[in-house]
Amino acid sequence: MNRLYNLLCIFVCLTVTLANVERLYVNDKLIRLEPLNDDHLNYIRALEENENLDFWTEIISADQPVDVHIAEKDFDRYVSEFKQQSLPFQIINDNIQLMIDEEQNALAFDLLSRQLKSRIFGQERADIVGTYASYNDMVTFLQEKATADPSRVKVINIGQTSQGRTINAIQLSYNPSSTRNIWFDCGIHAREWITPATCIWIVDKLISDYANNDATVKSILDYWNVYVAPSLNPDGYEFSRTTGNRLWRKSRNANAGSTCIGVDLNRNYPRAWMTGGASNNPCSDTFAGRSAGSEIETVGVVNFLLSKVGTWDMYMSFHSYGQWWFTPYGYNTSYPADYSKQMSVAQLGANAITAVNNRRYALGTVSRLLYVASGSTVDWAYDVLKCRFSYTIELPPTQAESSTGFVLPPAQAPGVCDETYTGMKVFLDAVKKEVQSSSSG
Repeated sequence: MNRLYNLLCIFVCLTVTLANVERLYVNDKLIRLEPLNDDHLNYIRALEENENLDFWTEIISADQPVDVHIAEKDFDRYVSEFKQQSLPFQIINDNIQLMIDEEQNALAFDLLSRQLKSRIFGQERADIVGTYASYNDMVTFLQEKATADPSRVKVINIGQTSQGRTINAIQLSYNPSSTRNIWFDCGIHAREWITPATCIWIVDKLISDYANNDATVKSILDYWNVYVAPSLNPDGYEFSRTTGNRLWRKSRNANAGSTCIGVDLNRNYPRAWMTGGASNNPCSDTFAGRSAGSEIETVGVVNFLLSKVGTWDMYMSFHSYGQWWFTPYGYNTSYPADYSKQMSVAQLGANAITAVNNRRYALGTVSRLLYVASGSTVDWAYDVLKCRFSYTIELPPTQAESSTGFVLPPAQAPGVCDETYTGMKVFLDAVKKEVQSSSSG
């Protein structure tokens, strides 16, 4: 009886919490613009500087559509402009809030079912693997893994946020004599909820597969120390989870001289800062900050990684969405010196993902596949950290599925996490062979 009562209390609390969250996107639209010529592209690029618009996909070329979130109050005005410009468009989501409501309801029932399962099996807390968990729950998960195997697993503090949160990562060190390292990070953009879930999944599966004598995982963990940071932007992530601002992207620091909040942390890294694809407008979603590496979150990560400069063999930053696998460079259209090797091992990983369920990734440099973007982690890791195998992956869905976009339904999260992990195993095995070959050659 007590167990049933507790579960009913949980459900009531969830219902009350959801009812109190603001519904900020009622009747907002997701519009797909279909540029036909350079005039259309120039017009759309000018719109991108408008802080009232939220671009979900990038402006690439006249044959590539662009998806834009438009608030209900601005919709009629922009539709009139599109018609004046003879710019084709279609509405692909007529009410973004309904999609977010569905996500919230799914999350509530998912938590209830996990709580029920934990009580049935006598577990202290519900499992978070494969879910959109809170940052506190992610940190607790990491700490539990470290407590279970303190000689090989550690939680490390790699910095602070503007709101005083600790940015935590987990260190997996199964070979005491290993001096080589690899890095995964997630959640640098707040609204990309599938990415922290993916990092948590990778941690969980690496540990369990090693214990189960998976030959590939044992080879990887016996060679490298593995570092995984599930959220580089916990302030923004928690803001997007708890306030109704589901589509928030940036950090949550105050910007001097502006009422607009936050910095795009993936435009703030100190490599080719503000040389293209970033904004100096604090109200823009791509605001690059006051200066290169100005943000407290950036400083912590940069300092930690530089403390081990020369030891990093792989850097991977997960984003969403689009199904892209990027190499450097983003800040210009040149190819990195290691491009051919970067592509060959990435292709093996992408092929492994495709083999799971036929989901396909496009591979190439950031600037040539999509757009110029300066001050990003992928370029900094390659040029400054001297990490030969440096990447950014944009997880599902594709733009063709972008009626959901950043709001990937919770039911799809485990599948995306699992296929990504499958690809990472094959990819890391290939990177290890390349590193070993270079060392012996």
